[in-house]
This record gives sequence, C-alpha cells and structure tokens, in this order.
Amino acid sequence: MGLVNLQSLNRRNLFQSTGLIAAGLVTAGVGVASRPTAAAQSNDPVRLVANENPYGPSKSAQKAMSDSLGSGWMYSASEGRILREIISDREDLSQDHILITAGSGELLKMAGLSYGMTGEIVSAKPTFSMLVAYAKGAGATVKEIPLDQNMRHDLSAMEAQVTKHTSLIYICNPNNPTGTVLDADDLRSFIDGVESRATVFVDEAYVDLLDEPKHNAMVDQIRAEKNVIISRTFSKIHGMAGLRVGYAIARPDIIKRLRPLQMSFQNCMGARAAIASYQDFEFQAFSKNKIQECISVTQSTLEDLSLPYTPSVTNFVLFDTGGSVRDFTLAMREKGLLVGRSYAPYGSWCRVSMGTVEQMGRFSDALREYYKG
Repeated sequence: MGLVNLQSLNRRNLFQSTGLIAAGLVTAGVGVASRPTAAAQSNDPVRLVANENPYGPSKSAQKAMSDSLGSGWMYSASEGRILREIISDREDLSQDHILITAGSGELLKMAGLSYGMTGEIVSAKPTFSMLVAYAKGAGATVKEIPLDQNMRHDLSAMEAQVTKHTSLIYICNPNNPTGTVLDADDLRSFIDGVESRATVFVDEAYVDLLDEPKHNAMVDQIRAEKNVIISRTFSKIHGMAGLRVGYAIARPDIIKRLRPLQMSFQNCMGARAAIASYQDFEFQAFSKNKIQECISVTQSTLEDLSLPYTPSVTNFVLFDTGGSVRDFTLAMREKGLLVGRSYAPYGSWCRVSMGTVEQMGRFSDALREYYKG
C-alpha cells in the first residue's frame, strides 16, 4: 500500500487503506468468510500457560496488519479514534465513554495507580493480580478477600470491607484463575449497593466466551451512569495478546480521570487489526467454538481421572493435581507441555490454558499417562 497521511485520514479511507472494505468488514453485522489457521506446530514446548488463543489473529486482522506495514514509520493518530467509534456504536455509548489502551493491562495499572493513591482497594484472592500488584507497588492499601466455597467472589464479604477509605473495588468476572462467573443479577445488586461509596472495576477479559455475554456484561451499568469501570481486551477471543490492544468503558468523567495516566502510544498495527477483528463475527464464533471444544475435552479427561476442577467459562481450567504442582508441571514439561502454577490457598491446584484441539488431546494423553503411573 502507499503511505497514509493520518492527519487527513477519515473513517472510510482508513478502512480502504487497511483492506477492510475489500474484506467486507464495513457492513452492519456481517463478518468475513475467512477461517484462521492455528498457531504453527514446532519442537518448542506447547504453551498452555498464559491464557492465549492460538487460533488468532484472524485472517482479517492479519490482512489489516500486512496492509499497514508501509505506515509503520508514523505514530498512530486516527486508528484509536476509529476503534473508539465502532466500539461506542456497538455499545450505544458516546466515544467519550471509551478509552483505548495497550491491552487491558495498561488500564489495570492506570486504575491501580489512580485509585490506589487516593484510598484503599478491595479485591478478591486469588484473582488476576495486575491491578492489585501495581497498586501495592505504589504504596496502596489493599484488602484481599478470600473466594467463597465455590471459588467465586464473595460479594457479601467484599461489601463488608468497604469503608469511607475505599476508593475502588476490583472484580474479575469471569475470574482468573478459577474460571468461575458471578450471577449477573447478583453483581448488579452488588454494584447498586456500593457504587455510591467506591468505584467498581469489572474486568471482563473473558466475557465474550460466555454463552450469554450481553446479559453478563455490565455495560448497562455504564449506560445508567453508575460509578463503574469495565475493562476489555483483544487478547482472548480475538487471539491478539501480543498486539496489546484493550479498552475501558466508563462514564466520561472517569475516563478523564484515567487518561492522564496513560503510559504509552497506541499500537498502530494492533489498532488496525482490532478494527478488523472486532467486526469479524465469523472468526469470533469460530474462536469461541474451538475454545469451548478444548474445555470440553479437558474437563472430560479430568472427570475420567476423578480430578476435581472448577467448571470453566473461560479459556483455561483450574484443577486439583492431588499432589505437588511443581512435580506435575515438571512432568508435563518433559512431555513438551508448559502448564501453569498453583494459586494460594489452593496449593495443589494447577491452571492449564487451552491450546488447539490437537494440543489439548496431547495434554489429555499426558494426564492419563501421569496418573496411570
């Protein structure tokens, strides 16, 4: 492609420059008829450790990136604005409600810093630790509340810890590393009870993998002008973890509070890939179906071996190895499989991320051999 003058770029010629019109993406509700190829197999260990999606990026996202190579010398300018526009259109919100970030990780750190400097943070434990760890590193006080007996957020216990000093409540839903999800109505009731006292941060990295993502997503709370921040990422269903694209959804006043703490420029190629993938409904359905197939294969094997696990709605499964997680992970590595670690207080439990269907068949075989011996 020719070089693009981003200062004069509008929505239509950005789509044209990235090949999105040719791919048929700029149509309401129509996905492309492209099918992704799974990550290439090699002699390297199979990565079942970082909750990545080996089926992405989609063909449409790959084309958007390849068509953008000639513009790689320029700082990103219009891509973030256009991505905000298509997200706000879908969510029925203004662009002022959306902030594009370098993955949801950047947003988690921004919130941990902003709210950790002004008050205490309440969080579950174990959960995704990035916001909490960053807040602690900045000197914040964090109250960590154990999960309930079903390995879900204990909303009552968390609410009991909210005081006049609380600035933010962090809820990862579905939760990482347990793969569990809260009842959507229970979460809405919780938000109603606490949002006048503290901001509620709902991390929805895995919400697109749910059977009813719209019901479980808390975007309606933003439309109702509640004191809520939602984080989303292109790292999971879109398979773009290495491209670092995510976004916040919140009231405009909260977005204004967070924006000055943004730590990096927008990834130009990542944003163009996100524009393509966000509208590629066929790939998203394919990706979700493959992940659910992998979950089914894995959980069936765990059931056959009588190994306890948490029924997962994500792209990973937490299960009880029945012994030393270190010994288990070393044995899996000898089989060419990288799996996760334990999470306190579940010392014998291990998280395994979903690879391709073929890779999870290989993991299932390794599991059976490990417990047979």
